[in-house]
Amino acid sequence: MPFDFIFNFLTNRSLSFPIHPPIFLPRFTNLSYRSILFLLTIDTSICQNCLLNQQLYASALLHSKSMILLFSLPIIVLAYVLCRNIKLYYDLHRRGLNPQFDIFGIKGLMWLDSSAAHENFTRMCSVIGDKTFSVLRGATPVVVTNDVDLIHAISTEHFDCFHSRIPEVLSDDPITSENIHMFSAKGERWKRLRTLTSYGLSTVKLKLLFPTIETCVSEFLDHVNSLSNGHSVVINHSHSLFQNHTSYVLARCAYGHKEKNHRVNKFLGVFSNAFGAFSDFQKSTAEKITYFFPEMRLIFKNSFVGHFLQSANQQKFRSRTINENNNKPSEKEPDNYSLLEFFFDHHNEKKLVEKAEGQIDMKKVKVEKSISYQEITAQCKFLSVAGFDTTANTLTLLFNFLAHNPKIQERIFNEEIKSHSDKIDFETVCSLPLLQNCIFETLRLFPHASPLQTRICTEPLQIGKYEFSENIQVVINPWGPHHDRDIWGDDVDCFRPSRFEKLTEQQRKAFMPFGVGPRQCVGMRFALLELKTTAFRMLQKYVVKTTLPVNDSHGKMVNMTVRDTGTIWPTDKLGIILTKRNI
Repeated sequence: MPFDFIFNFLTNRSLSFPIHPPIFLPRFTNLSYRSILFLLTIDTSICQNCLLNQQLYASALLHSKSMILLFSLPIIVLAYVLCRNIKLYYDLHRRGLNPQFDIFGIKGLMWLDSSAAHENFTRMCSVIGDKTFSVLRGATPVVVTNDVDLIHAISTEHFDCFHSRIPEVLSDDPITSENIHMFSAKGERWKRLRTLTSYGLSTVKLKLLFPTIETCVSEFLDHVNSLSNGHSVVINHSHSLFQNHTSYVLARCAYGHKEKNHRVNKFLGVFSNAFGAFSDFQKSTAEKITYFFPEMRLIFKNSFVGHFLQSANQQKFRSRTINENNNKPSEKEPDNYSLLEFFFDHHNEKKLVEKAEGQIDMKKVKVEKSISYQEITAQCKFLSVAGFDTTANTLTLLFNFLAHNPKIQERIFNEEIKSHSDKIDFETVCSLPLLQNCIFETLRLFPHASPLQTRICTEPLQIGKYEFSENIQVVINPWGPHHDRDIWGDDVDCFRPSRFEKLTEQQRKAFMPFGVGPRQCVGMRFALLELKTTAFRMLQKYVVKTTLPVNDSHGKMVNMTVRDTGTIWPTDKLGIILTKRNI
């Protein structure tokens, strides 16, 4: 072998001519080390004197440089990450944003994407003694706040500079992509989609949807009754039961479907297969790499890797909910209003020029009520996830509380339900204060949509002692103010719906289960209408009891985890027993 010959020759102690620099090398068995040491100790003239072939020398030189680069690359990358993140850390410190030392941004990534993120944030605020702090999510600075005044300042007073939400790291560009829904949209595009959807869910439109909701609830109760043993119904997994119901309501109200079969609910299958994974496992390797190296975003997004980030189940979901309804109905039924029909009424493929970056005064934005087919697709997908998920979570938690608080349950029945017939109207449902207070108290204790409340600063801004730079991300954590003893009193962790009969101004500001400001949940009124109609009819027909042997009147035994929907689900089955009332 040429390399072996050269090194044997150069390391032989009986060598008769001098070596420059004079050194005797030990015998190396590793070819790479031999090449490197050879280049460090032997100059070109000696190689030529030794009749070393020029091609062999070039090969050794290239090999040694490759090895040096290979060994140096991790050190270079490490040095780059350290310098970059130290600079980010001190920048956050200079701006008064209370950064938590995590020089590689690993802890921040784990916290923000953890199944227990809501608990982590609240616990951290207690540890550091401040309601606002910042972390590095890889290479991205993120501010987390429980401060009620700061939340309102960001979400309302300075909304012109915080009109955008945090996008998924490899999601479609909210400015250039055609397939963008209201939740991800920015600037004037968000304003257009939000205005249109708000009109589609206005009080006038909700009155049109109410007969459909009532019909869905009646059919749901028929399904529940079919599960009974004659006198009572044992529901071992109430969350699954209510997911069945909310997906059914959504299919009818959003898409105008006519299917009437809770036992074989195709929409439930689509939703369940596409969504619900634990938050810890939802990020792909490509997404995690991109958090640490944002420069890789375009590589992952535009290459074939990006095309596989969207699961087959989500593609199936889109096909099921949209493509089967891609033609505008030729004959309208006045009593069968649906959101999909409403969107098609405003369908327009006109290309619009809409500002998305920087400070935007939303009050001065002129809105054109139009929506493209791609936006209809994205919008319906978003509303499906939001409507299916959040309402099912609330119903599950609400009925768990009512099952453990029979006195409150009976008070609702006696004061608000007993005197009504089976048929109720829109106005009656809207005026049920005791039931509504129970729903609100449930959402106070478990603000399960809190991970969805995020913002991005689009223009440098100073708010109090905090200085926000452009593109800094903000995570709002309602879990903190909802469980703040200074705001709600010593019984902050107790289920006490009566507290909503007379709220203080501080409590009103701190209660934010649907968000705050112009980006507050667009489906809030629809959700309350569905929640109250379902609860009213179920309590009218059944007494709710728990399957648990232990009374948990304040929900302290309920475990919650963040899922890939961006919401927090109960992990326990929370079984209930529905016993028919003797009326």
